[in-house]
Amino acid sequence: MPHITFDQSLPAALSRTENLPSLPAVAVEVLRLSKNDDCTLDEMARVLGRDPALSAKILKLSNSSLFGLGREITTLQRATMVLGLKSVKLMALSFSLASSLPKEGQAGGFRFQEFWLRSLISAVASRSLARLVSSGNPDEAFLCGLLSHIGRLVISQVLPEDYATLQENTRSWPTLREEEEHLGFHNGDVAGALLQAWELPSIVVHAVAFRGRPDELPADVGEDVRELVKLMALSDPTEGILCDIEKGAPLRLIHERAAGFGMIPSEVDSFLIGLESGINETAEMLKVTLPDNLSHERLVEQAHEQVVRVSLGTKVDENRSRDRRQAVDNDRGIQRIDGKKDPLTGLPDREFFDSFLEQQISARTHGRVPRALGVLLFEIDHFGLLADSHGTESADEVMRSVGSTLRRTTRKGDMPARYGKGSFALVAPQTTPFGLKTMAERLRQMIEAEQIEFQGEEILVTVSCGGACIARSAALQDGKRLVKLADRFLLRAQEAGSNRCEIYSRVQFPGR
Repeated sequence: MPHITFDQSLPAALSRTENLPSLPAVAVEVLRLSKNDDCTLDEMARVLGRDPALSAKILKLSNSSLFGLGREITTLQRATMVLGLKSVKLMALSFSLASSLPKEGQAGGFRFQEFWLRSLISAVASRSLARLVSSGNPDEAFLCGLLSHIGRLVISQVLPEDYATLQENTRSWPTLREEEEHLGFHNGDVAGALLQAWELPSIVVHAVAFRGRPDELPADVGEDVRELVKLMALSDPTEGILCDIEKGAPLRLIHERAAGFGMIPSEVDSFLIGLESGINETAEMLKVTLPDNLSHERLVEQAHEQVVRVSLGTKVDENRSRDRRQAVDNDRGIQRIDGKKDPLTGLPDREFFDSFLEQQISARTHGRVPRALGVLLFEIDHFGLLADSHGTESADEVMRSVGSTLRRTTRKGDMPARYGKGSFALVAPQTTPFGLKTMAERLRQMIEAEQIEFQGEEILVTVSCGGACIARSAALQDGKRLVKLADRFLLRAQEAGSNRCEIYSRVQFPGR
């Protein structure tokens, strides 16, 4: 892989290696072992074991949603075996480097909280995208994302006044062009110089240095680098949607770029919402305090609202907006029909659920609503034993609590209902298998986190969930087929040990 030649206009304060931050000792040792072809898993585990804080982060990571292994890992040796040497090496580098960077300081008003938020978004988004498109380098993508803004941090530390002036003159995070116009150079070259001085793998150096400028990549770099840079190009608008005041333009951009990976807009929206848990988990591991922003779901809604507002400039766009709102009304308006509610939970009852689902299927069968439709079924684990051991009143209290959680936390437009004794259902009028899985896991975790007290005793409640969605409906009986398919996956979740979600991964019925 070629050696990068950096911009000669870099000032001496930035171009001299001795003025750049030094590599942490553990990271140096991990890199040394990485270059040794004879390095064993046990040897890597022993090196990591010398740093208890880093070892704890690796263990937390192995049990986080980023890896989703489905079983608890309690020892560093086991984590190294399950994750593999490459993953442990790259994640150890990621956390070691991140832990050595300042969380706050006196760098001319540098926005440290925004730096960390954007770095975490880029890391989690890049890794999630890599896994989504079956890239062979998801862990490299995480490391590149985590280091994607390190050049800005270095500039702010070495030239604080200059960078502070630049930040004051830009509404959002300074772009490469704005940095070059103001400083005569940009953070990409600074990051490249630093990571090359640290002797990080060439794939990481190139991907971070050329993030945001793929056309400038050397002609002889490998396809792995080009793929990483392409993945990271999606993290830029992702940051914009989740961090900037102006969200409409980044939303349009990410939809456009994601189409190159075969992702449709609804899948992009689900992807953006699904990043929330991974970002929060990673922030906790690195002891980074994130801003008290709205949920990802609401931020994505705001981006869509801004796109709609911009589109109202012409009569044609007004008509399109009206049609779009009408389509939403077709989805949501059904909820406004008169229907019976379950007196115990306050949710719509089974009859209302059946009616709502039937009308949603009818709208899609006749082409009025060309959107995917999903169904989730939740069943309280061991509900019969709960009533036997604590009495029917405690079971009622549990039903009320679960119903309240579903009512409070489901998206606008989705319809939760009481489905039966100890069970609930939810209709999601616009989703994908990925989005349905994300939604199901979020609701399952929130139900498990609820503290339910009955007669001075705390009752721990978990649920199992099964779900399925279809991209289109061809017959009115498809509603019953969808519920039956979701029920099959609910049974699979229960047979796998309960307190888990199983979602059908395709968007058409089996056999089609």
